Amino acid sequence: MYKKETVADIKEGQIISPEAMKREIKLSYQRSVEYGIDPIRRNKHQKMLSPAELSERRRQNRKLLNILKPQFDEFYKLLFPNDFIIAAVDSDGYILHIRGKDELIEDSTTRNCVPGYRWTEKDVGTTAISLTQKLKTPIQLIDDEHFCQQAHDQTSSTAPVFGKDKKLIGIIAVFGSSKQAHAHTLYMVTTAARAAEQQLRVLRRNRELAANLNFLDQTISFFRTGLIIINSEKHIWRVNREGAQILKRDDLENRPLSVLQGLKVDLDHVAECPESWTNKEVRLKVRKNHISLILTVQLVTSERGERLGAVITFNEVKDIYKLAQNIAGTRAHFTFDSILGTSPTLLETVKLAKGAASSDSTVLLQGETGTGKELFAQSIHNQSSRRNNPFIPINCGAIPSNLLESELFGYVDGTFTGAAKGGKPGKFELANTGTILLDEIGDMPYRMQVKLLRVLETGEVYRIGADKPVKVDTRIIAATHVNLPTAIRDGRFREDLYYRLNVFPIHIPPLKERGRDDILLLASLFLKEGAASPPSLSPEAQNLLASYHWPGNVRELENCIQRALHLCGGETIEVKHLGMPHVIPEVPPHSSGTLDDVVRKTIQDILKKTNNNRALTAKLLGISRATLYRKIDKYRIHSQ
Repeated sequence: MYKKETVADIKEGQIISPEAMKREIKLSYQRSVEYGIDPIRRNKHQKMLSPAELSERRRQNRKLLNILKPQFDEFYKLLFPNDFIIAAVDSDGYILHIRGKDELIEDSTTRNCVPGYRWTEKDVGTTAISLTQKLKTPIQLIDDEHFCQQAHDQTSSTAPVFGKDKKLIGIIAVFGSSKQAHAHTLYMVTTAARAAEQQLRVLRRNRELAANLNFLDQTISFFRTGLIIINSEKHIWRVNREGAQILKRDDLENRPLSVLQGLKVDLDHVAECPESWTNKEVRLKVRKNHISLILTVQLVTSERGERLGAVITFNEVKDIYKLAQNIAGTRAHFTFDSILGTSPTLLETVKLAKGAASSDSTVLLQGETGTGKELFAQSIHNQSSRRNNPFIPINCGAIPSNLLESELFGYVDGTFTGAAKGGKPGKFELANTGTILLDEIGDMPYRMQVKLLRVLETGEVYRIGADKPVKVDTRIIAATHVNLPTAIRDGRFREDLYYRLNVFPIHIPPLKERGRDDILLLASLFLKEGAASPPSLSPEAQNLLASYHWPGNVRELENCIQRALHLCGGETIEVKHLGMPHVIPEVPPHSSGTLDDVVRKTIQDILKKTNNNRALTAKLLGISRATLYRKIDKYRIHSQ
């Protein structure tokens, strides 16, 4: 005859019998009535943490969350992703983290089942979370077993997670439509809870990590990096799933490490110089292809100092670059919607640029300084098939010629004094599978043009000091304000490079050619961006803006509006607030003397007439600011 369980018969952490479950639900219902819980709807004033309090709770439970979050990613795949939400709850009943489809989370919000809310019996009545928090046992409720009617179409399964000395430290909860209710869900949640407890015990005994095979078997699949474990004889003991995918091999276990061509690990050297085996770049041959890895080798020793083997963690170089690019923000932000204007010349340019976006052809953007060449470059990238990959800009005229080569192509370890340990990738490698913007290409030093030409012809990059090339798939967009045909005639730009770049030429019209409507449209935009309640432009100010020839183009207009916003005091912007020059000094005619004399005299005269304004001087001369600085240094021109 079956013996009914009493409260004393309920064992923490173990699934109770159906009879005991019914009894506890009934008792919980009685308590819910006593607490005054609304049986129809959730309490609008249910206890909820502030954002700061929630952040602190998560910090206090970070060890548990650090285990549960990656576990949820794996566990979630075993459920019906469209029907279930999985949640992490702390020992006080506060929901700390949930994982599920946006639609389900939005629906859960109406039931207060989102991070920050407390789910004790006194807050929500009979629920799986509140019962597990009270009884410390796995619980599964279906439909009207929940006290509140808002959950009568739901099923919920929960299991406690215990820490040291069997102290309740959290709860794993799975909830969703009652149509998907199944007893195995409770067993899965309970198993996940036990797995979390095991991991917590292992973390408390991390000195025994090398010997704890069970822990390795459970956690190795959670690594988001490639991992190889070798014994002291350099035979492969374990390769995790990510590692097998990177290496494209699933037959490595129990084989010597030497089967990986190009991976030579000297354990004695690892012991002597561990820093030499941290973030080390290697190149492996996998079948007929080569892959570049960043790896770290760490010895594993016993408590007595005996060498047991080593752990090798690795990632593909391209994935490391992607991560670095995400952190550094090397993404294109502008799209064609960011290009404002209605003038026919601009619209025709935009149409042409959209056509360029649909191909992988090299694009040459030409236009005066300040016309928005990078804006067009980013827009082309963001409408291309490479939109989710890196966008790397580099100003070829702003970097000294002796540094430009390493910036573009990178260098290997030990190339020169002061070089980064392990070498450094260049911009072409960082932009692999994406787009590189070679801005101010017309100011690129002549000797560098030869090396760029080779990259365009072969699709391969040689790092400085390397004897093997790196294959790159990088789309090139070049931009310049320089008249390249003239630069070719003057011997400053290679003709063969010009024809390589000039596959899809696009001329960006200067602001003065776009007309009054575009100028005032952009001025209105800059006013709105610069002030919450933007002032208006007087008719006279509008006429001046529309008639001015804007040698600095859109950039100059933006600076002009920003200055006016500071000076107008929130009132209507008048002509006096714009601070626009009435006359722009013209470039003086060449005088007699050598070519160097003419250049020196021209720069000196324009610097004098612009009151030593180097930015305006560079615009008037049609050169970049970096080029002007180099010429000032070359001719030893002092401030006027």
